[in-house]
Amino acid sequence: MEVRDGFLVLIAALWFVDEAGVMPLFLLAAAVHEGGHLLVLHLSGGRLHRLTLTLCGAVIRCTLPEGRCARAAVCLAGPAASFLLAAGAMKGGFFTLAGASVLLGAFNLLPMQPLDGGMALYHLADGGLVLLRGLFGAGTALLLFGGGAWLAWQGGGIWLLLIGALTAGQEGKALAKSRNRV
Repeated sequence: MEVRDGFLVLIAALWFVDEAGVMPLFLLAAAVHEGGHLLVLHLSGGRLHRLTLTLCGAVIRCTLPEGRCARAAVCLAGPAASFLLAAGAMKGGFFTLAGASVLLGAFNLLPMQPLDGGMALYHLADGGLVLLRGLFGAGTALLLFGGGAWLAWQGGGIWLLLIGALTAGQEGKALAKSRNRV
């Protein structure tokens, strides 16, 4: 496992602004999410090469299993683990953990690369349908960015705007990369 400096800066910054004390719950939710990916990767015959914690989250470098459905299942296992954790947390009365886990799982299901939803679409389409996947991703990035701009305008902070800008940039990179492969 590798931990990049950006991840450490992110954790320090978030810890500093975490007045509600929810960051440990988000870290637990993230660990369970990544554990879901790793479990299904192992069970489906894939192989982990490296797990890297970066400014943008965890990045898994691996050899994926054969078959587009098996590859998509690895992608969707993280959100599935998030929702299972949320269900268990709700049942146990840990509502903040449940909320953190649902937020993480739902965000990762957005249909844009490199998020789990976008990667699952990529694998299910076997790398094809570039224009359709690009439209899904670009539309989602614009909605996040626009929603973030509206929230910032209303005095709701700039976090969603920053996430929208970051995801729009990542989606642009993914689109350019996909066009070069076609």
